[in-house]
Amino acid sequence: MKLEFHPSTTTDLNEAIKYYNELRPVLGKRFRSEVYDAIARIQNNPLAYSEIKGVRRAMLSRFPYSIIYRLVDNQTIRILLIRHHRRHPGHESRRN
Repeated sequence: MKLEFHPSTTTDLNEAIKYYNELRPVLGKRFRSEVYDAIARIQNNPLAYSEIKGVRRAMLSRFPYSIIYRLVDNQTIRILLIRHHRRHPGHESRRN
């Protein structure tokens, strides 16, 4: 499936990597790797994750983050947000 990214997802990812790198440099690399692995899982099986209000959420296993996405059509996945679990839950609804 084709992937599209909301323009702010790059900022989401880079801010989280920066935060983890400040804690310990290896953590930023591990976080980035886990995000990329989760996106690959989404791409391979986009219906594997539950849907609420038109969006789906894939949780990371080692970090308190989720990848919020929606299916645009049968061939396209749009990654909307890389969200820390403590952020306001309605945040993703503001991104298309």
